[in-house]
Amino acid sequence: MRRSTRSTAAPLVATVSLLSAILVLGSPAALAARLVGGAEQAAIRRAFDTSASHRRRLIASIRVSTVDSAWAVVRSVAPQTAGSARALTLTSAYYHRVGGSERPGSPPATVRADLTRTFRIAVVYTASGTESITYAQRYRSDCAGQGGFTESEIAQVRPMSWTVRYVVDLDDVLAAAGSAQGSALVPAISFAAAGSRLSAVERLVHTVQDAGCNAPPKTFRCAKTFHLGGADPAGQLSSTAAGGLEVGVPFRTTSTGVCAPEDYVLGPSLWDSGAGIANATALGLLGGRLPGRPYAPVRVSWPGNSGAQSQPFAASPCQGDAAVCQDAFQWRGTVRLEPVA
Repeated sequence: MRRSTRSTAAPLVATVSLLSAILVLGSPAALAARLVGGAEQAAIRRAFDTSASHRRRLIASIRVSTVDSAWAVVRSVAPQTAGSARALTLTSAYYHRVGGSERPGSPPATVRADLTRTFRIAVVYTASGTESITYAQRYRSDCAGQGGFTESEIAQVRPMSWTVRYVVDLDDVLAAAGSAQGSALVPAISFAAAGSRLSAVERLVHTVQDAGCNAPPKTFRCAKTFHLGGADPAGQLSSTAAGGLEVGVPFRTTSTGVCAPEDYVLGPSLWDSGAGIANATALGLLGGRLPGRPYAPVRVSWPGNSGAQSQPFAASPCQGDAAVCQDAFQWRGTVRLEPVA
């Protein structure tokens, strides 16, 4: 006897229909607009700049609808004047790509809703590395016995790995300034502790011995553990003078053992001095100039893409003592942008 398939036909049709609707409409997260960069962003920016009313305005973001990618919005703000208490208001200018050119227009309601919903972007900085410092110096003893006075110090930061996540609200600009020297935008930035992690421990050993005086060696030991946090963790994300992103690792420390600075001959390690700062010059998130693939990871490393030049305080404790001190410090990682639903 042939089995009837009638009972399964309706559910199957309903399932296919539902799947088709999901593919056409997308999930709620998929409907969020996306950032654009490269030639596409430049074309939209040129269209925006041709309007005389836009010439003094600062661009906060340029994004394209995922409902209809032919539509884009430029969100901009008028710069503040010195001493002004005026509230900052972002305005939207819409552009429609027609025949390969960007034209001002009014988008359909679904597209407008997509382009005007609150737009936030996560900046994620992930890296790992090590630091090893060795110092050894010998002096003449004050006593007449055999041997001299020796002093040595070893510092190692291992493990050293981190992922830090910041959320930037590009629709909430706190400050905007423009001048002949350039422009600056300050959006609302928060540090996402829940999406961040840090694993870093520094161990120090300092030993002194005056063999000429028959003195036994004296050793100081300290272990410092680094934790995410600090007084202003969100302040570790900013824009460089060149328009890229500068991303640091906000941390505080706890210590065990003998850790008083006077018990050690060398100063803080590079890691402890903030040398984990990365410059992602390609990611012009706050200046309206992004690479062609704005969500692709940008590789960073020490010293090639570090913040060493903009952060002169991040100096090696071996600086000027290369004959008796070596500091091997390295890290590699990525900085990437991620959409926030």
